[in-house]
Amino acid sequence: MDFKSELDVRHNYRKNFIFLNDNKYDYEKNGILTKTLPKIFFKGNSILVTFLQFIDMRIIMLFKYIDKLKNFKNITEIY
Repeated sequence: MDFKSELDVRHNYRKNFIFLNDNKYDYEKNGILTKTLPKIFFKGNSILVTFLQFIDMRIIMLFKYIDKLKNFKNITEIY
């Protein structure tokens, strides 16, 4: 999924260089629905695939917002 430049581009750039042995699933790069739905949904109708990618992008935006709310007290921590 492609996202345009946001307000936290600086934090995302720094996050590439910090390795904290964090093995969490990267839902921004790999998507959420690709892991939860069967693969056959993404190999069929192109309109259905586009609709699923749109829903996936909205869910990723929601998850990013939830991650920011979890760390609202830590202003210096990278999300």
